[in-house]
Amino acid sequence: MTLRRHLNKNNQRANRLGQQPGRFAYKKGPLTHYQILLLIIAAIFIVILLRQKPPNLPRVWPLVKRQVDERFNEHNITHTFISAIPKLTKEMNLEVATSHQTEVFERTDTRRLLGINLGTNIAQIKVPVTYRYHIRLYDPWQLQITGQTLLVRSPRLQACLPPAIHTDQLEQHIVRGWARWTPTELLQQLHHDLTPILSQYATDTRRMELVRETCRIGVAEFVRRWLEAENRWSREGFTAILVQFGDEPTPPSQPVLHLDFNSNQT
Repeated sequence: MTLRRHLNKNNQRANRLGQQPGRFAYKKGPLTHYQILLLIIAAIFIVILLRQKPPNLPRVWPLVKRQVDERFNEHNITHTFISAIPKLTKEMNLEVATSHQTEVFERTDTRRLLGINLGTNIAQIKVPVTYRYHIRLYDPWQLQITGQTLLVRSPRLQACLPPAIHTDQLEQHIVRGWARWTPTELLQQLHHDLTPILSQYATDTRRMELVRETCRIGVAEFVRRWLEAENRWSREGFTAILVQFGDEPTPPSQPVLHLDFNSNQT
């Protein structure tokens, strides 16, 4: 009976305040200083929680990184590099060195008649020549990882044939013997033999050895551009490149490129 009277009183009070019976009436009013302080503390706490990294993030990141690095492990790195070649260049050959030389060719012809020297004809050609050297990009490659050093076994070094003959700068000189005709035929022979002789010069072992180290740097720079595009030329990735040409029995003892830790460039 007492509980029923108490509920009736609450219902009558709710009717006077314009509220539904059975619900507690809240009075609206300004926040107290204590309530404002609690709201500020709660907001600061929420901001601190949001700025902190989730505890499981460091555990997830290495898993993602290992998945990306699978392209650069010992088994896959050669295939990864070969697949990237069409994106690096549209050419079939990679030019790795040029050599500019001025070549001089001379021919002489001496004639005698009845023991009398009729004189010597001389024909001379002087011409600038550009020798170019390349590797075939789609010949076999092999990349090998040793710590942070990448050993690149590239296709063999070849000369571009024929070399570029700058005929616009060609100079010719003739000398006629005192009892001889003008050495026109001798000069024509020189012009005819010019390209075959220069092609032999381009493939000469001694000349190729002079540009071999320059070519090695050219190949290393090509590989470095690929590593930079893949964000692998860094302190955490590769820091040195060795290049061995296909016609070399052993790799060089020292890398041809090193990562410069000050400027992050070679």
